[in-house]
Amino acid sequence: MTVKSTRLERRAEKLQLVTGMAWAEALKRTRQLTPNAPLIAEAQEEQAVLEAYFLEQHAWPLIATRNPWGICSTDPRPDALTLIFEDEDVNREHPGESMARELTRLLPHVCEGELRGIPGARFSIEDGEIVLRRVGLPGSITLGGVDVDDWLTALELQNRDYDSADTLMCHTKAPDQWHSSERPYRSTQAHTVAARRNRLLRASAWVASGMLRRAPLLRTIGTPLWTTGWTNLAREHDGYEWIIDHIHEPLVRAPYHHHDFVALLTDPECGLPVNVTGLDCGCRLPPADRYGCRVYAYSTTGRSGGVQVRFSHRNGSKAHAFTDGQDGYAAQRRLYRQLPAHLRSDPLR
Repeated sequence: MTVKSTRLERRAEKLQLVTGMAWAEALKRTRQLTPNAPLIAEAQEEQAVLEAYFLEQHAWPLIATRNPWGICSTDPRPDALTLIFEDEDVNREHPGESMARELTRLLPHVCEGELRGIPGARFSIEDGEIVLRRVGLPGSITLGGVDVDDWLTALELQNRDYDSADTLMCHTKAPDQWHSSERPYRSTQAHTVAARRNRLLRASAWVASGMLRRAPLLRTIGTPLWTTGWTNLAREHDGYEWIIDHIHEPLVRAPYHHHDFVALLTDPECGLPVNVTGLDCGCRLPPADRYGCRVYAYSTTGRSGGVQVRFSHRNGSKAHAFTDGQDGYAAQRRLYRQLPAHLRSDPLR
């Protein structure tokens, strides 16, 4: 790796590590920014809500991917987000599964009386790419790298499955407006379960959006084996704490391998506006007793919500469940992105 000597190059290096952008693009984007501007644009309000719903629905995928959530790189802008997927990234353990099939499950549908997917989400094909928007609201997510024909085929298969299961797809019944099953999720004021969920998600959408925009940063933690996520009520019960569980295989059996990730997550130039409020570290325990490590972080400005990242590491026989029978394991190990020495952090005390 070529040593980056100028401040501009080192800022571009951070952008590349956090988003997975190609070096030339990261350098170009950094040149377009003022010297003290944040490298990752914070999403506007409705854009952040869309991204929060996306993460909530996609955070526990039904397929195994090599990259965290199958996201190879991100292109974050205030009013839009592009996520780059690769179908080859999917570990094909189940015939017929694909990234396109997984992503079509994000479209809103009603199963056994329960709305699933992203409320109000509809898709369009623009310049050969699939774009998700919520009806009548600003913001968009482009599903880059997903072949349009694969998407349409997956959607057709999904329709067949849903029809046989008596599941209603909202976008087919109400393509240009919110279906009656989706409308409760527009409100934050009503005294309903849907309104409360929407209120909590909206209050802490900045956390989910920030983590989604920085998903490739998880590749700085050894070999990614499996990444999931879910929500709990935050400590003040006025938003969600997002739990990200990143199971990885350390390439070097050394303590504090997760501190570089934390350093970039909290970096003033490329990180989230959070303070680390707690760290449970099991790196110094004997290998048989290691349970992984956890980092807890909350807003620096008092905003609702927070994030807990769990670094659940697997070595040796414990990693076999994630590696046995999977093609391309060598390629999976190459996903690890080691930080250059000048970006590494001293362990938190």
